[in-house]
Amino acid sequence: MKCYFVILSNEKTAALIQNEHDIHLWEQLRKGNKAALAELFERYFTQLYNFGRKICSDEEQVKDCIQDLFLEIWNQNNKMSLLSVRAYLTKALQYKLIRIKKKSQLIQTFDGNGEEFFELSHETFVIQNEIDTEKVKQLLTSMQQLPKRQQEIIYLKYYLNLSYEEICSVMNIQYQVARNQISSAIKSLKKQG
Repeated sequence: MKCYFVILSNEKTAALIQNEHDIHLWEQLRKGNKAALAELFERYFTQLYNFGRKICSDEEQVKDCIQDLFLEIWNQNNKMSLLSVRAYLTKALQYKLIRIKKKSQLIQTFDGNGEEFFELSHETFVIQNEIDTEKVKQLLTSMQQLPKRQQEIIYLKYYLNLSYEEICSVMNIQYQVARNQISSAIKSLKKQG
């Protein structure tokens, strides 16, 4: 069995550590720890605010939505486990702001009959998250069927976000070989999916 060592940049190492800490905080939050909720709020408020302002021009409405989001998270009885707290919070805020924007503009999206109002709810988000989780499981199963070299290059490119140049350095291969390996791996994954 070959062992590969990957040297991560300080930025990528910090991101991995932050994600692990976020998951730890989320697990504490699931157990009812208010301090974990407060820390997540403080950690992500500015990022969520900046993201929310791209969707909604009303500063106060964005701030209110962020506060409502964290209140809803706290009040949920069955908080799901997450792979990325940042992605969950960003997506949930996006849904809240879009829902409010649609209501304020009085735009209604109708179902096939044209009789009922359709609105994205938190349950829709949870269901979509479950579907996404299932897709990730299927992808991981498909990846295990790839040759080890292709598994390694996919991991380096898409999980560690290394550039082709960094991949070439880590794997000791030429640039075009790296691109060809990734292309072949993706084609194989598409056939399996």
